[in-house]
Amino acid sequence: MDYHLLKKNSVFVEIGSFDSFGGWVLDTQFIQNMGSAYLLAHGIGQPVENARTIVCFPEPGEYRLFAYTRDWVASWKQGVAPGLFKVLADGSESAVLGNENVEWHWQQAGSFAISGTEAAVELQDLTGFEGRCAALFFTKDANFAPPENGAELESFRRVLCGNEDVHFAGQYDFVVAGGGFSGMCAALAAARKGLKTALLQDRDMVGGNNSSEVRVWLGGEINLAPFAKAGDLVREFHCAKEAHYGPENTAEIYEDENKLAVLRAEPNLNLYMGYALKAAHMDGDRICGVTAMDVRSGRHVRIDGDYFADCTGDATMGAAAGADFEMSTNSHLGMTNHWQIHDMGEKQSFPRCPFAIDLSDCDFPGRNRCQSTYGQERGEAFGGWYWESGFEHDPIEKAEYIRDTNLRAMYGAWDCVKNVDNDYANYKIGFSAYIAGKRESRRLCGDIFLNKSDVQSGRKFDDGIIPTTWSLDLHYPDRKFYPAFHEGDGFLAKDYHEQFDKPYLVPYRILYSRNIGNLFMAGRNASVSHEALGTIRVMRTCGMMGEVIGTAAALCKKHSASPRGIYSMHLAELLDSFR
Repeated sequence: MDYHLLKKNSVFVEIGSFDSFGGWVLDTQFIQNMGSAYLLAHGIGQPVENARTIVCFPEPGEYRLFAYTRDWVASWKQGVAPGLFKVLADGSESAVLGNENVEWHWQQAGSFAISGTEAAVELQDLTGFEGRCAALFFTKDANFAPPENGAELESFRRVLCGNEDVHFAGQYDFVVAGGGFSGMCAALAAARKGLKTALLQDRDMVGGNNSSEVRVWLGGEINLAPFAKAGDLVREFHCAKEAHYGPENTAEIYEDENKLAVLRAEPNLNLYMGYALKAAHMDGDRICGVTAMDVRSGRHVRIDGDYFADCTGDATMGAAAGADFEMSTNSHLGMTNHWQIHDMGEKQSFPRCPFAIDLSDCDFPGRNRCQSTYGQERGEAFGGWYWESGFEHDPIEKAEYIRDTNLRAMYGAWDCVKNVDNDYANYKIGFSAYIAGKRESRRLCGDIFLNKSDVQSGRKFDDGIIPTTWSLDLHYPDRKFYPAFHEGDGFLAKDYHEQFDKPYLVPYRILYSRNIGNLFMAGRNASVSHEALGTIRVMRTCGMMGEVIGTAAALCKKHSASPRGIYSMHLAELLDSFR
């Protein structure tokens, strides 16, 4: 079908383009799988304020409405759908939505009489329990149903939204994808050394896991001999205060705006905030450009470059370019959604959660009868790093499922202590991260694939440059809580630490692709084994990797060299940059 014809009697609404999100939050974490961001009603059991916008219609009349949504607990066959919402348009309301289908799909929402060519449209959350909507489609065509997924859905939405064209955004010396510590430091290092640099980030803030959305503290030591300058840029992004658990771990201490301000001050650095990488364009074995999508409008841009860096954590750029990678399919590190409870000084109620994991007969950290609290005060045992799941699931394809498992564990635990144990009477959940803190997914392959034996034996590489000081720290489901894992998904972890002589100098050759000629990588998608990831994955160490590849990119430009050529011909100059 020619979708252009639908423009005469239909309108597609990108959910990220709403004028006001109200209490809904824009979730960009699953764009790789879905192709778009979506709005999430993350109210922790309290309905959130309506999201609102004005929609322009081609003409007045009767319009059928479809909402792109899903029943987020249908995978677990609980028989109840918690994420319910309605659409309000021009004084009318839709049927209840979010109560059908395991997969994302177009749910029919009824008909609306639109009286003019503009109408107010709202999303009305009914529960506060993770209702989600990715798009709205109004049509006067009585027989048309929008395509459900894949390339056909993307083509449909781009035509209806007028986003068929890809706009050229510019030519750069260095293009970095990912705004965590590795990406921030890579972009900053390159820009300060004179490279025209672009940094793409699919969220509105930088910092990655060390942001107010995720709230993970920094690990790893910096500025160590013999490379005492490694960590100088990491230090510029340090926050004045650090907290790990409970109410002290507030949004303000992550200083999101200060991190952005450091980057915005660089004249050679252009930030593409709210842009998700969608495709890589190749010239032989080299990347010549990438396409990125504005997560709010769906607008696509092309950014060309000489050198590229994948700092996405999930190796999104490398995978799109055909770079070699490895990924552990089971027993890998999982994801955590931090949460915390607050004493409100008076009694706080919480609704029953029949859709959550039933923990009424199980021990878990924080429960009165449970002695294992990981060294925390009992009230601080909720929501720490060890509330972790996804060990046996594909961390890319099943990322939403893993995040939702964390939420079901949180709601199940809090329902249990409040409504079964009648404990924590004056407490409520004060913060719950809807963005999961990831630890492991794809790992790109470099000229060296660093492994556990290298680290523990103290193997010396001539290009050893990044000091790693965190122990070999791996997580697995905690056997003490197996009775709580009756649905097959572990969601409480135990850490296993193995030591080595510190610092260990990680080689430069884990930081560029072995088969894509101009691709660097830094962070947890560097060229390491699952076990070696246990030491290099903490954020100060990732930041130093970023400093190294940003500096190496500048040397590539200076000497018209490849990333591999820096090792073979200019290694001394790279090492001297950090002494």
